[in-house]
Amino acid sequence: MGVGNKRTLTKTRRYLRDVDQIKADLLSSRHLDQFKGTKAAEDLPGLGRNYCVECAKWFDTEATLSAHRRGKPHKRRSVISRKLELVG
Repeated sequence: MGVGNKRTLTKTRRYLRDVDQIKADLLSSRHLDQFKGTKAAEDLPGLGRNYCVECAKWFDTEATLSAHRRGKPHKRRSVISRKLELVG
């Protein structure tokens, strides 16, 4: 008995919020608060204090969040978010 399809498992394990959901978070603080309300603070890294809106990721400390914001994946995601804001 092995794993059926490793590629599918890896994709679903690293799944983040879709781009249209992130766009709604950026445009409406109510939408973002509703999403954050569905998560228990005890289960989140850093008790849910450090959240990157553009990437939809939680971080343990403010230092890791600031390091993330300087990184290439965050910058790529931010460019996509800005383009969506201009379009719609």
